[in-house]
Amino acid sequence: MMYSQKALLYGVLCLFFGVPFGCRKAGAKTSYAVVVGISDYKISDYRTGDLRYADQDARRFGDFLKSAAGGSVPAQNIKLLTNREATKSAILQAMSLFGKATPQDRVVFYFSGHGMKGGFLPYDVSATDPTTILNYQEVKARFKPSVSLTKLCIADACLSGGMTARTAWKGPASKTSTSSNVVLMLSSRSTQSSVESGARRGGIFTFYVLKGLRGEADSNRNRTVTIRELYDYVSPLMRRSTPNRQAPLFYGKFSDELPLSKLQ
Repeated sequence: MMYSQKALLYGVLCLFFGVPFGCRKAGAKTSYAVVVGISDYKISDYRTGDLRYADQDARRFGDFLKSAAGGSVPAQNIKLLTNREATKSAILQAMSLFGKATPQDRVVFYFSGHGMKGGFLPYDVSATDPTTILNYQEVKARFKPSVSLTKLCIADACLSGGMTARTAWKGPASKTSTSSNVVLMLSSRSTQSSVESGARRGGIFTFYVLKGLRGEADSNRNRTVTIRELYDYVSPLMRRSTPNRQAPLFYGKFSDELPLSKLQ
């Protein structure tokens, strides 16, 4: 099996779940999503830093959102940006889509690509101009005005566990029911790289997250995948499938029974 590292550090973004991916509960209407994947960077090639499958992971994530398990999101509600389309200005502009959401809607941001301390690297990042980095505060600012009560950010990310170093934990934290669910999903601990798999033609974390949400993580076979089930499914598989025993980190305030996808 062939692997390549993904140098993406995930920062001050978080994952807010209120409605399961595939559940259309009373009042839940639709979703608005910005999905970004950058394999081919303007300033590099594969030998000097390009990735192989980040753009494909983004397309797969977008396809999942359009599926029944993903909530049957209309294609016009998903803005997919890959490679040269994913400039800093284009990403920020696309996130204005979140302004269309009502409180009952869901907004989703997915990013797969390179990053560094403090931000994501868009397609047109410059090695000599730090203002070309898509910093976390800029992304956070695009979420803040949205009135949606269900906000999702997810990344397949190197070294991402560093942001929770003071309060890191090994699994879903709370078993109590809560109406306010705040979840951070990270693909690796603070000293680990996230990897791509040539055999799977994608990032290991994204591969298993999507596989789990489509039903493989439904351990009790009740047609609903919860946050606990997803973590219990993804974590051991990633440890076995990666040369560095990559350990995902799920962090936040939420119930173990928080549903993420509803199977048909």
